[in-house]
Formats: sequence, C-alpha cells, structure tokens
Amino acid sequence: MSEPLSLLLVEDDISLKEELSIFLSDFFDTIDAFGSAEEAYERYLTSTYDLIITDIELPNQNGLSLVEKIKKKNPSQIVIVISAYKEVDYFLKSIDLGIYCFLTKPFDSQLLINTMIKVTNQLHRQYTKNDGTTVVILDKGISFDLKTKCLHVKGILQELTTKEELLLSLLVKNANSFVRNEQLCQEIWQSDEVNNSTLRALVKRVRDKLGYEECIVNLKNRGYKLTAHGV
Repeated sequence: MSEPLSLLLVEDDISLKEELSIFLSDFFDTIDAFGSAEEAYERYLTSTYDLIITDIELPNQNGLSLVEKIKKKNPSQIVIVISAYKEVDYFLKSIDLGIYCFLTKPFDSQLLINTMIKVTNQLHRQYTKNDGTTVVILDKGISFDLKTKCLHVKGILQELTTKEELLLSLLVKNANSFVRNEQLCQEIWQSDEVNNSTLRALVKRVRDKLGYEECIVNLKNRGYKLTAHGV
C-alpha cells in the first residue's frame, strides 16, 4: 500500500483552485488549498507537505516570495510553480529557487497528468527508501548506506570525512536530480557564503572515491546531481 501524500495548493482564482483540488485529489490524499501566500505560509509553519503548488500572481505577496521563504525553512521542499506569465525572469527566478518544474496556464492536461505521475512516483520512492533498506545501489559494485554513511566500492569500505558524508548523503537522497549549490552549502557548512572552489574541491574528493563515469555532474553555477543507476 502506498504512503499517503499531502499537497499545499496556493491559487487565488477560486474556480481554478476548486478545479485543481478535484483533479489533484486523484494523486494526493490530503489537499490544503489557500488563496493567498500569507495564509499558505501560516499553515506551512505548523504542517508538513510532500508537495507545494503555487501560482506566481497572488494578492499582496508574489508566489515566488512565498517559495523563497519556504525554501529557507526547508531547502528540500518540492515545489511546482504555475503562472499565466511566460516571462523569462519568472522562469529564471524559479530555477534559482530550485523548484521542481514551472507550468504555464492554460494547462496542457496531458502535461499536467504526466507531471503529477512523475512527482508522485518520486515521492513514493523516497518513502520506500525511508521505510525499507537504507542501502542505495549507485552503480555496479558501488553502494552507500544512508543510515551508517558507509560507502563501499568494489567491496572496499571507503574512508569519508564528515563533510564528505554530508555531501554524499544529500546527493544520494536527491539522486538523479540537481541539488542547488546554496542548499549544499547551507546543510554542509551552515552558511550561504561558502567559496565555490571549496564546494568544488569537496565534490571532486567524493567523485574520485565513487570512481564511476559521470557519477556527479555539475550544472554550472546551479548545482550538482549524483547519477545513480540503481535508483
């Protein structure tokens, strides 16, 4: 049986909010829907959600400002942004905030369905990892245990520093998805002001220990992605 999933929906158009709530109820067991960023954030402070979907144009407070506040509180929160606007600035700002994807209105129904299938499958896989084995197969003969932080390469236990363990844990938890530089720096060094060369050096050490081709790839000035063939 699949783990129940929860959604926070932020949309000020009442009819669209109701339509989306009905449509998304096929994918989520719990949906809390609000018409303003302020109401949504107040609820977020006391609740946890598997996914957040928010419009950009909201009364009083921009939806991206809401995402920015949520990401500061929980950098790993999965967020989808929706908007009737296609301006490049909105799209780039969304990328900078590390959102899951950007959808424009009016919606392409098949794209919306495919997106929901993809994101909910990812969420269910995360729950399976958390509830089952903690060992993740990264490549042939290479595994990492999220609980013990042990990396085995071809049967040999690799020695990892504390920061190498933190980096690898974050990348494995988000395997095959990019993790923003800011999130990595915040969770590894508890600071947003870490020199890029320091992060690159740490990534290189972990990449060398993993040893398989394109194990950690970089999107310049954006973040890093661990390629896990066993996920």
